[in-house]
Amino acid sequence: MSGLRMLLVAKKLVLAPLYVDDRLLAELVLGERAKNWPAVRAMLEREGMPPPRRAFGGLYYLPAQLHFLDKREGIAVSNMGEGYAEDGPANFGP
Repeated sequence: MSGLRMLLVAKKLVLAPLYVDDRLLAELVLGERAKNWPAVRAMLEREGMPPPRRAFGGLYYLPAQLHFLDKREGIAVSNMGEGYAEDGPANFGP
């Protein structure tokens, strides 16, 4: 994991670079078992894992991957507009 830096963004610790290749994502998610990534990735893709971004050369946006995994494991804090009721009409008068 050479070249990684830890960043504090909006009270969250974020790994940088923000866009990572398949190999680095495998290491971050599975550690020493990264060789199992192809099978794990196929399963996660079926569950809705965000795809790699073509605009960034097929790299994965790391914060989206981490959010997906946190949500999958039931520990995500809703800070991306999810889980809130739709706004109703404003009522500022009597």
